[in-house]
Amino acid sequence: MFRAEIEPMPTNPEDRVPRTGLWKVVIYEDERFVRTEKEYIVISEAEQIAKDFNGRWNSKAKAAGK
Repeated sequence: MFRAEIEPMPTNPEDRVPRTGLWKVVIYEDERFVRTEKEYIVISEAEQIAKDFNGRWNSKAKAAGK
């Protein structure tokens, strides 16, 4: 099953304030990395994109009876 997660960009400084800096949306199939969907975006946008992906995938899985 696919899932989308948000992760901080590696260019973010180590001492940054939580939820600041730039983020990316990463797609996984089970535990395997598939691709990066969006990069260098603010956390609120990354969260919304991940939520949309996960909602779409969950509804398809439920419709398929998984």
